[in-house]
Amino acid sequence: MKLMHSISALTLGLLLSLSGCNPDNAGQGPDPVDQVAEPTEVGTPQGAVVSKHIGPQGGTLATADGQVELTIPAGALTQETTISIQPISNHTPNGVGTSYRFLPDGQQFSKPATLKFRYSDAEVVNSAPEALGIAYQRTDKVWYNVPGKSLDKQKREVTVPMPHFSDWSLFENFMLVTDPAKDVLKYGESVTLQIMELAPLTETKEEPLIQRTGGANNGLKWSLVGGGTLKPSGSSATYTAPRGPSNPNPVTISVELNFKNNPTKLILVKELYIGSGFVKVNFLGKDYVFSSMAILDDEDPTNASIIGATPKEVLQIEFSNGRKGSFPFWYTAEGNKCRVSFTLSPSQQYDSGHDWCDGEDMVASGQVVFEEYVPGKYVKGTFSGNLIKYDHQCTKAGPAISGSFFVMSATALIPGI
Repeated sequence: MKLMHSISALTLGLLLSLSGCNPDNAGQGPDPVDQVAEPTEVGTPQGAVVSKHIGPQGGTLATADGQVELTIPAGALTQETTISIQPISNHTPNGVGTSYRFLPDGQQFSKPATLKFRYSDAEVVNSAPEALGIAYQRTDKVWYNVPGKSLDKQKREVTVPMPHFSDWSLFENFMLVTDPAKDVLKYGESVTLQIMELAPLTETKEEPLIQRTGGANNGLKWSLVGGGTLKPSGSSATYTAPRGPSNPNPVTISVELNFKNNPTKLILVKELYIGSGFVKVNFLGKDYVFSSMAILDDEDPTNASIIGATPKEVLQIEFSNGRKGSFPFWYTAEGNKCRVSFTLSPSQQYDSGHDWCDGEDMVASGQVVFEEYVPGKYVKGTFSGNLIKYDHQCTKAGPAISGSFFVMSATALIPGI
């Protein structure tokens, strides 16, 4: 059997033409703007509750994965109480990881408890551990930072005193954001990057998390790695993408923050993909990022594809009449199902299923999620499951695959179409 990829002539021509680079001039960014604290949604349960009976003698409770640990000192409670931690969805401004609901709701302590969050390197890759803070959500649904933070970078832990129960979360004080918010730029497109601050770096009192884009810092140093141009203007900068593909892609924009009367130095980072977008894949223990050749081919909506490719590898997600939602892996691209294939070499071809295996269909487990889809423009989403080696062996077992994508349509990238 031979694995075939249904790539349209338009898409194939566009993929093969993705080369070259022409920088353009940048414009001036808008003035910094302060916003007001906004209420957010209340988190919904996202996993199993852990509970423990703790009395006046005090005790410790942690989540099963050890990411959150609560220590209640002796004398904080006047009677034995069932203490619970419930993982919930995170709606904190600049939230990091999962939020947690501590029960019973509103529980007060005679002595503050100690709340500890653990973080990973990946969760601070675009910022810095020093920028992490802990916040809780009040009954008005506004999030407030908690003073008294301590940071252990070796153990990757952030700790604060906890006077009462509510919904609590890690967040990042500083982020480098784009206006409008986007991670993929068309050729020649411009975007403004701004430093967003939510709370003072050294908290002395509870304050609402307010998005402040401005210069609450000193000695900014902007830099660009990749094609295009960057024009700084104080606490903001305007980036203009090249008129052709960039190498490397994505480009990396960073800004170093130095503070008055504070030795802390932060480096904020933002990656921007130029052109058709990106497809990221983890398969057989290796990470792949397709950006020079990544495209949405939906000229024929009944025979559409998301494609990430190099001259050697091709990842393809085939679908029909796509729309926002989740779609299981299948051996063909039908109305509610997707076919996923990954070719690493002529002898290493994998897919999400075959329509014949000793007279039976063979389908792998997995799903494709379209988070956003605008036909003829772009699609954003994720995929996860396993793939089967493309041969006659009758087994649904195969190596795990996962990834994400944000790709633009071939027609959207061609002027005049």
